Amino acid sequence: MTVAIIANYLGPKLGIGQYIDQLIQPLVKELRSKSVDVLILGSPNAVQQTPSLQRLSDIVRVVPQLDYSPAKRYLWFAARFARYCRQLGIDEVIWLSNPIVMPWHPPTIAVLHDVNEWKAGEKYGSRLKTMLRSFVYLDASLNYAKKIVVVSQATERDLLYFRDKPSLREKIRVIVNGADSQLKGMPAVKIPYPRHPFILSVGRIDPASKRLPEAIRLVAAMRELDTTAWELHLVGGMNASTQESGEAFLETIKPLPWAFYHGHVDDAVLAEWYRHTMAVVFLSDNEGFGFPIAEAASFNRWAIVSHKNAASTEAGSDALITVDADQPKEAAVQVIRALSQGAPPTVNLQSWTETAADYADEISKLVAANY
Repeated sequence: MTVAIIANYLGPKLGIGQYIDQLIQPLVKELRSKSVDVLILGSPNAVQQTPSLQRLSDIVRVVPQLDYSPAKRYLWFAARFARYCRQLGIDEVIWLSNPIVMPWHPPTIAVLHDVNEWKAGEKYGSRLKTMLRSFVYLDASLNYAKKIVVVSQATERDLLYFRDKPSLREKIRVIVNGADSQLKGMPAVKIPYPRHPFILSVGRIDPASKRLPEAIRLVAAMRELDTTAWELHLVGGMNASTQESGEAFLETIKPLPWAFYHGHVDDAVLAEWYRHTMAVVFLSDNEGFGFPIAEAASFNRWAIVSHKNAASTEAGSDALITVDADQPKEAAVQVIRALSQGAPPTVNLQSWTETAADYADEISKLVAANY
């Protein structure tokens, strides 16, 4: 019985890339301990960007079709993937992101990180494009996957809000992401250290979804209310869907002498930014998990989050400053008050080893049911 784990994402190693990088090695170890034969199908971009996939190169097969354009990728998986699986002896498939599931594919577990295609009708440029994405990645998974894994209770609630039915409830399993970060073990490196205390924004430069203008207004309000010369530093990349809006946003902050963009950085540099920040700001309303929140907790740093983001408490527990992003002055008061108290309480959240064990348990159940 051979299980294929599909690891794919586009662009730099941001949210999904971090998820795959953290999960894949302990998951393979857990499956091997259960005598499950594992093959990883990686997109060219994911293999190039993800150290964990490179370390598992002996079981990684690069699948160029995973980096095709959306329509071409869908057609290949609809017409060719089942035969491809037969040729390689693949009996079961686990999609770690953006699943494309057909009823004639091998038994499949689909991992869903969020349901943003349903929550934001024009998230991907137009209602038609967003609707097509929701059909391919969400509705098809709900209909044809044997099991649905969601990465937070917040995503489960969203899923059932939009598509509640008894058969779906039986399919869903919540497996929360690990909150221990491999970044903590990274060696110290030099960064352009700020001259003043600073707030850190980590993630894709997607102004609307990540609410980056609101982060700017929050730090501006902090500077007005406090004698501290607060700065905001942003690290993260852009993908094709957000490049235009991201570049336009970065143009708007260039005149601000206290706001700085450093681009996409490697893990060692990112770890150094976490070590020196006073807090991480992550105001997105619709995240299924939020890696910067968990990473901030790993470094014993506060995370400033939106009160609308129900997944925040799962990712950061008590190390959170929950604010209304639309009320920057009130939010600034909350942040300054919390930061004046020092570091947040130490939180004890699930590890990636525990997460991998939960995934391996679900995969083993599906193997047993189809053996």
